[in-house]
Amino acid sequence: MQHLKIGYSDVLNMPTAERRFHLGLLVKTKKEEQDYIEQSKNKSSGGKGTRKTKISGDALKNKIKSGEVPLS
Repeated sequence: MQHLKIGYSDVLNMPTAERRFHLGLLVKTKKEEQDYIEQSKNKSSGGKGTRKTKISGDALKNKIKSGEVPLS
């Protein structure tokens, strides 16, 4: 019962219904934390931009030379 910060002997002395209640709270809290983490991961783009298409090196060079892709 380390996550609840309750000693093992205290847990053994608790009535079963009370143990279930505290474990239910722990499970609920952990699920909410996991959902929050997943939502945060989905919102962030990873910091690498939002590229939608791939382009070869030669095509990129040609676009830079023609001025389609600015360097700055």
